[in-house]
Amino acid sequence: MAYLEIIGLGKRFGGVDVLHDVDLTLEKGQILSLIGPSGEGKTTFLRCLNFLETPDRGILRLNGETLFDAAQVKAKGKKPSRRAFGLVFQAFHLFPQYTVLENVMLAPTLAKKGRREELREKALDLIAKVGLADKADSYPNTLSGGQQQRAAIARALAMEPDVLCFDEPTSALDPLLTREVLNVIRLLKREGRTMIVVTHEMGFAREASDRVAFLSRGTVAELGTPGEIFEAPRTEALQRFLRE
Repeated sequence: MAYLEIIGLGKRFGGVDVLHDVDLTLEKGQILSLIGPSGEGKTTFLRCLNFLETPDRGILRLNGETLFDAAQVKAKGKKPSRRAFGLVFQAFHLFPQYTVLENVMLAPTLAKKGRREELREKALDLIAKVGLADKADSYPNTLSGGQQQRAAIARALAMEPDVLCFDEPTSALDPLLTREVLNVIRLLKREGRTMIVVTHEMGFAREASDRVAFLSRGTVAELGTPGEIFEAPRTEALQRFLRE
């Protein structure tokens, strides 16, 4: 049994299937990279995992426990828990009125995950881990894009998610800042974090991923190891995408 199982996930907007029959599995401690052209459902997929959007169909299981079953939600109105997944947004989404430390502490404080001093120490540890120990009391508008994204990673980690998701975490960054953020993701991989990364950084997907999924027209058109995806693509759609 895989650590994360996604079975038949589907989402419609205005009668259009943005996602349909998405099946994926991931083992604990692995990185799955999602690649594919823009507009093919990658961000919607992450939003469904984090229940920022409610899937219309499908089942999500984590470590053998059913987190979400669309049939049960429709029948019983059962609300899924968001805490199994964390999401790092493309555009950072830090609260500008709060310091880095306050941003990282906010969600666990509201969720009452510990005493304030304990949460503060944990937040400072996470901020140091992403290389921002000297920026804990800084406001987002004083930080570079790479620093803001690293702060956003620390904020997501503060809620102790089982699976950490990234939505194009480097798309707004220049090459130097991109390297800063990808190095943090590599550090988390060495720590055994389970992660799903939507990315256009093909070098990162090839080097750091355990598995790569190619999304096309709202479904997984190909899934395999980096070697299988990049060296022996089977479908014309993936071959064309890798040439572009």
